[in-house]
Amino acid sequence: MSLPISLIRKARSSRSMASTCLGHNLPLNQACQRGIRTMLTSKFLTDLQGSYAKTQTTLSTVTRVNASQTHQLPHYNNTVPTKLISLPFSTNSKKKASAQPLPLMTPSSLPATSLIHPSTMESLQSLPEVQSVVGLLNGTSINETAPAQGFVNIQRAREILQSIPEFYSATYLLETELHVFVGNFELALDSLLRYQHLLSKQKMKGYLKHKRHLQFIHAKLLFCSGQFEKCLSEYENLLESMENEVQRQMEQNKTQSKDDGGNVQGNDDPLPVIDGASALTGIGLSNMMLYFNDHSDKSSYEGEIISTLETATDMLLESRKDAIASLEHSRLALDLGIAASISLGNLGVAHHVLFSRESVNNSSDRAIKCWKQGIMVLDTLLKGAVSTATIIPNRHFQCMESLRARLHCNIAWALLGLSGVEKGGDLPEIADNMLKEASNEAKKALGIYDELINGPKFLRENEIFDYNDDEELDDQDITEEDKQIKREFEKLLVEELQTRDNTEKGGEQSSIPIDTPLSSYWFDYSRSESARALGLVAHCYALAGSAVTAEGLFQSALDASSSCPYGQIVGKSGKRMDGVIEKGISLSSPSLGLIARDVRLWYATLCDNWEKRTGDASRLRMNAAKIEQDGVLKDIFCSLHSVNKNEMYDAEKKSPPGILTSFWMLNPLDFEE
Repeated sequence: MSLPISLIRKARSSRSMASTCLGHNLPLNQACQRGIRTMLTSKFLTDLQGSYAKTQTTLSTVTRVNASQTHQLPHYNNTVPTKLISLPFSTNSKKKASAQPLPLMTPSSLPATSLIHPSTMESLQSLPEVQSVVGLLNGTSINETAPAQGFVNIQRAREILQSIPEFYSATYLLETELHVFVGNFELALDSLLRYQHLLSKQKMKGYLKHKRHLQFIHAKLLFCSGQFEKCLSEYENLLESMENEVQRQMEQNKTQSKDDGGNVQGNDDPLPVIDGASALTGIGLSNMMLYFNDHSDKSSYEGEIISTLETATDMLLESRKDAIASLEHSRLALDLGIAASISLGNLGVAHHVLFSRESVNNSSDRAIKCWKQGIMVLDTLLKGAVSTATIIPNRHFQCMESLRARLHCNIAWALLGLSGVEKGGDLPEIADNMLKEASNEAKKALGIYDELINGPKFLRENEIFDYNDDEELDDQDITEEDKQIKREFEKLLVEELQTRDNTEKGGEQSSIPIDTPLSSYWFDYSRSESARALGLVAHCYALAGSAVTAEGLFQSALDASSSCPYGQIVGKSGKRMDGVIEKGISLSSPSLGLIARDVRLWYATLCDNWEKRTGDASRLRMNAAKIEQDGVLKDIFCSLHSVNKNEMYDAEKKSPPGILTSFWMLNPLDFEE
């Protein structure tokens, strides 16, 4: 049984196979960062084992893995190097996992159903009506009439479950997410308020925490529906209640300490840092949106917005320093690091938007500094995973990579000066060195999206199996270390495959947990979000004089931005049959809506300056206006500027900058499993 040397060569492109398999501490700056990022995830190891299984023909008794599936792995704090390889392997076991596909972890996430207890959700799905709705929400079953039929099914389930308060109330959380899925944020708010009313009549363990999580969802729904003042008030109430709770716990601990000799800790769980940072982030971003809508003196907003976001960022960074000191808190350190990178992204957006009227270059420098620091935080997380032999769960890895791509896009956007283009201004003059840097940043982002959508390049079949074993065995580049890695890896694979085979025959049970796949919407989201990177690369080509290449990339960007499973139709009839599934621009993500708008505006500038295609430019700008007026942006940004729906898009009227697509209203539930 032999593992191809070519597979080892490709896998060790970063030399991280040695550090991952054998526990070596490899400095990040000596490795290919992309290789390390891929190899530190359960998905990489699952895919690699699947690729390995394809090369074997003699071990017929072993069940093979479908390498195209994506798997999720729980976090292990004290993982030994040998187990690092064995954990992610999967088989086609007849035993099905009860866990649902893991939901999105993106700026648009509104995980209302995550508040339903797993046992309650499992019981609810005994009803076919509920099962069909859950399948739609997690992407396992989507058909031509799913949304319309989904609301009918929820009503039927509610009638059946009237006598069981816990189950009955849970249907309103399902209804909340279904309304968000089709872009009805106002109706989602109504369903959530009904759930809150029913919850107040029930007695449940952990009510205060549950109520706090509900408030975070409620606040984000208010934000998405454009009710920024109410959103701000909700976040301020959250922060005040958390401050009061912390004060109460401190006083309680102080009293108990005096009574019991100073060694007593309070019975209450301390409030998570992410909760406090999320409330501060919500306050800062809500004020940012009010900043756009206020035509009076805006100086009063600027200091408060920056101060609030800086405080949230500092809280997360400092708390992470404490968490990484203990392996017991390695998972918490990962969550705090991701949240800190998100917060740095928000802070960069605030710097760019608030101070651009003073000096565009100065605001861009401040913003880019924040975004680069956010990328450095992500690098630090990966370096820490290498040194501690810790697997990053695939859901977190997907989030980290999309966040990294988003930050690269932000940098390219700022360097290209596209805020003026989105307002209808002329293309700014870009120095050659800045254009080159912007192009590099955009291409980095595009490369990340390519791998998020299609999988790691060096694990794609046409790249892995294009080899000749005999020739490669004589290659001078194959070192003794590589051969040792090969022997260790083969040994671990054989042991794991035999253990799995023995488990299926009723023998000793494998200690490997059941894998949980990601929702298919992860890939749909990445594909839609990749439109921004495509558009930025296209814009760089346009500025470099390659108009034909730029147009091809812009066309790809339009297609990608309109690839959501259920979306707004723009550029065709502009209408859809009620309740019918048809791909289009996201109806549930304001971030993706802004991206779809922007790539059309950027494309229009190419048409303006190339062969005087004013007709195409006007059509693209009209489609951009339809996205703002009729799509997911109609509530969140409609109040920011006045555009008559019967008139053509007026570029002179105030419109929100595309950089707001990076806003992420932090929610503690984003980090809950």
